[in-house]
Parts: sequence; structure tokens; C-alpha cells
Amino acid sequence: GQSAMAAAEIPSYIVSSQTEKHRRARNWTDAEMRGLMLVWEEFFDELKQTKRNAKVYEKMANKLFEMTGEIRHGEEIKIKITNMTFQYRKLKCMTDSETVAPDWPYYKTIDRILSKVTDHSDVKMHENQQPGPSTSQTEASQSPSAKSTPLYLPYNQFTYEGREECFEDEHSESSSSLLSYKLRAEERPVKKRKVQNCSFQKKKLKLMEAMLEEQKKLSRAMEETCREVRRILDQQNIIQVQSLQLQERMMNLLEKMISKSNV
Repeated sequence: GQSAMAAAEIPSYIVSSQTEKHRRARNWTDAEMRGLMLVWEEFFDELKQTKRNAKVYEKMANKLFEMTGEIRHGEEIKIKITNMTFQYRKLKCMTDSETVAPDWPYYKTIDRILSKVTDHSDVKMHENQQPGPSTSQTEASQSPSAKSTPLYLPYNQFTYEGREECFEDEHSESSSSLLSYKLRAEERPVKKRKVQNCSFQKKKLKLMEAMLEEQKKLSRAMEETCREVRRILDQQNIIQVQSLQLQERMMNLLEKMISKSNV
């Protein structure tokens, strides 16, 4: 009886949640995307260190609400970040041998967030070479663990373009060094190029493995849905059989009553 009631309640729940997601999660505004980049950067280390990180995503949702005034659930943020990471890796593989970054507005920022370990070591190097207030300010703006100064202001007090310029300055340095490296690489023997090609193939393989894993998850979800459908159909068959049995009993009773009245 309880399972039947639960099954009866499921459709309306699914419909309401789907319409809510359809209405809320279709389009992320430019302001939300900018805010998401900053929140992701702030909580990046915490996400990596926590296995069950639903609470971290909820904290990110609260932070995003403070910045943009838009309500987003932790699950929505998780899905968005997963999709954007996947998109970033796909573009990175496709443009591995190019010096120009892909034409996607969030590519450089995501590249910077996902290579945070390198960024932190760069900051420490600069700090050793050039001690001073400017270096400490740079560290405060780059390190999410800095507690002394507030890292993120409410969205209306915040200039994202300024941060973008900082990101681009870093990338201009790294891209120039990358270009000189590639010029040197052209002078190397063919074997070195084969090694580079091998690393590119490995990246492609990793991407395909990630896609395969995603496909497996979808297949498992589909199997679960099919099992649920079969269970409901079995219940329907049982109810139909019971209904036919009742009809048969009614017919027998009617026949007895008719035969008695004739006598």
C-alpha cells in the first residue's frame, strides 16, 4: 500500500521539479557566469579536498546569491561546473597545438582556476624576487585562502573586467614563453615531436574515457528507470488479474441468483 502511494506521488513531484529546473536552469546570465567564475575560484581547493562536497556547493550557492541576487541550488552549480570543465578540456584537446586560445569567453579564466597549483608556485617565486606591497596585493587577489582581506565584494561593487585584465597579463607572459618554446621545439629531431604527439593522444584518450564514464552513468540511470517501469507494469497486471477474478465471481453469483429465481 505504501509503495503504491509513493508511486502515485512520484509523477507530480518529477513534473514540478522538472518545470522548476526548466524555468530556472535554462540560461545563466552574464552576471551569474562572472560570479560563478569567482565563487568557483574561491572554493576550488575546498572542493578538491572534500569527497562529499554537497555542503560546499550549497556554500557556493549562498555566495553566488550574495554577489548576484540570483537563487541557484548547489546541484545546479555542480552541473554547470562539470559541463564547463568538460567543455574546457574538449577545447584544450582540440587546440593543443595552437598558440591562440579558443574563442570562448571563460576559457582563460577556467584554465587559470584549474591550474591553481602552478599559479600558487608562481606567486611564491614573485614574492621571493620582489618583496613589497604590490606582491602581497597580488597574492591576496589570487589566493582563495587569504583571510586578511575580503576576496570578493558584492557583485554591484565589483569590476570583473579588471580581474580579466590581470588574467590576460599572466597569460600574455605564459603565451610568449610558450611561443619561444615551440620555436625551439621546431629545431628538435622528429622523435621529440612524436613524444608531443603521444601526449596529445593521451589527452584525447582521457577525454574519451571521461565521455565513456558519463555514458555508463546514463546507461545505469536508464536501466534503473526501465526496472521501475517494469515494476509498475507488473503491479498493473496483478490488478487486472484481480479485477477479472472479481468479475468472474460476480458472474457466478448472478447466474446462481437467476437459476434460483427460475425455480
